[in-house]
Amino acid sequence: MTNTLGSPCRPSMNEPPQPDPDGQSFDEALSASVYDVFPDVLYAFDLDWQLRRWNDSLLERTGYTSDEIADMSPLEFVPEDERDRMRAIVEDVLTNEETRRAESELLTRDGERIPFEFNGSPMTDPSGDVVGLAGVGRDISARKQREQELRQYETLFETIDDGVFVLDEEMRFVDVNQAFASMAGYDREELFGEDVSTVSRDVDLDAAVRLSEEIRDSDRDVASLESRLVTADGDFVPLETHFSLLPSDAEFEGTVGVSRDVSERKARERELRQRRDQLETLNRINVVIRELVRSLATTASREEIEETVCTHLADSDLYQFAWIGERTLDADVSVRAEAGADVGTRGIIGDAADREGWERPASVALRTGEIQAVNDATVDTEMSTTVEKFTRDLPVQSGIAVPLSFGETTFGVLVVYATRTDAFGERERAGFAALGDLVAFAINAVESRRLLFADTVVELEFRLADPGALFVGLSDDLDCECRLRDAIPAEDETMLCYVEVTGSSPETVLDAIDDAEAADGARIVESGDDVALIEFRITGASPIVTLAGHGASITRAVADVGEAHVVAELAPDADVRSIVQSLQSTFPAMELVGKRDVERPAGTVQEFRTALDDALTDRQLVTLRAAYRAGYFDWPRASTAEEVAEGLDISSATLHQHLRKAQKKVLEAFFAG
Repeated sequence: MTNTLGSPCRPSMNEPPQPDPDGQSFDEALSASVYDVFPDVLYAFDLDWQLRRWNDSLLERTGYTSDEIADMSPLEFVPEDERDRMRAIVEDVLTNEETRRAESELLTRDGERIPFEFNGSPMTDPSGDVVGLAGVGRDISARKQREQELRQYETLFETIDDGVFVLDEEMRFVDVNQAFASMAGYDREELFGEDVSTVSRDVDLDAAVRLSEEIRDSDRDVASLESRLVTADGDFVPLETHFSLLPSDAEFEGTVGVSRDVSERKARERELRQRRDQLETLNRINVVIRELVRSLATTASREEIEETVCTHLADSDLYQFAWIGERTLDADVSVRAEAGADVGTRGIIGDAADREGWERPASVALRTGEIQAVNDATVDTEMSTTVEKFTRDLPVQSGIAVPLSFGETTFGVLVVYATRTDAFGERERAGFAALGDLVAFAINAVESRRLLFADTVVELEFRLADPGALFVGLSDDLDCECRLRDAIPAEDETMLCYVEVTGSSPETVLDAIDDAEAADGARIVESGDDVALIEFRITGASPIVTLAGHGASITRAVADVGEAHVVAELAPDADVRSIVQSLQSTFPAMELVGKRDVERPAGTVQEFRTALDDALTDRQLVTLRAAYRAGYFDWPRASTAEEVAEGLDISSATLHQHLRKAQKKVLEAFFAG
């Protein structure tokens, strides 16, 4: 009879052999031959657990001799910790007369444990009674090694963070790990059998095919590809994939690859590129600003300054168009200077603001005094819908509106357009903020210089009855007259004012100024019968500050019983309309009641002052004027050095330094004449 693997076993033990002419049974000879040539271990034992037959493979694998094996139990060939289990299996074979297969280990004479698979079948005699067990033992070390490697591969396949995939020769998914499925947004089972195009772009598939052909035609084993994975939601995930071809008897059987999500790396690279571009752009902006500063040094008028700024910006390859505008009486923005290719952008923006009730960035900048930047007009949620649609078809993609402010005075707004998105990031905005301050300072300096050297000036007279203005309200509440004696630029864009008050007690006036939001640091410099000289700093809106910011010289300012009259001198070509608009934007009730040309009398006093202005620095002149108005030079002194210094927000040591140098220059100018 045969065992379960079809291996021949000798007949029942008590069947007598048939002798042949040579005295040896043919069956015995055949059985011995089969036993000896079979590579696996063959064995047979009876019901008393006595080994009755074995082949040479058992000797070779265990290291025992035949004599030693003859005295051994079959269970001695398995490790002690396996014997109970194997005994139960053998008894089950003998009892139930069925073939069983079991994995265990073959224990050698040296104690080595070799993985083995044992197959056993019952042996019966002619009457059908079970008389023993015949079996085959096969070394499964190689199979166990393969299984171990497979388990390791499967563990690696599932635990690796990168996505792993296997494709067949038709480019269909045979297997993917969970990481790949998660990246793609599918369940693993959903991808099995799907074409790789399900998660790939055509351009990436074409590149993969070219690389596969290169692998087949060269000595390369692995190819690398950067691509984008198309997720189930239609999103894109940047991948870096390394793949190889699976060899077979045919030319090509499939592909195995590992894909890594490189979104973070790409974001870092993009950030580095942006920073590099920003630095390069900043350097170029700085070059433009330096050239602009040199040009502004030789400009002689506000109009020339504005034209120079717009031209320099538009002529650089950084920007498409630049213009400077000012606020009109109806809160719109009118253009003063422009340069570059507008391509209709400003007109579209203006129309959208009129029709849709949307406030354009230039108007916001003028109203708030803060920079307004749009880095992508097509997606900016604060932009007009009309403007968003319009910019999709135009080279203009971003823009910035920069208020041109000096102190409390805003001369206008600089608007610049660029053809690239993100042209006005944080650093660029800081650069344009500095440029806006520079342009406003230059305009103020030009206006002041023209006034200083003009033989003929324009004299403007204003009337204001707005109780919101500090001294208009104060004169009405206290029934007094307030007359400006001097206004001197101080620190932090404030003005140090000296006002003579008549008709009210100095203490009452001082308390009223202290309670006002637009002034602080008030003190009494001098006081007499019904007259007091009050020193204080203007920190809020004031017509005096606005006029000074436009380069005007205040020759008279008086507030009496709720109405103020202010007279100021300006250069003959000053933009009167712009100044009036600027005043009325803060004080709508302010009226221009007089405008006249005035000849400045030539004389030694004016020449002396001009010479002193040339000799004294700004700080020396400011300090000297403040000390004089505060009565520092009176005897006895109306103010101490500490009090004057406190008004200017400087130390007394600094005050003394400026005063000493200024006094020397005044005396030098006087005695030099």
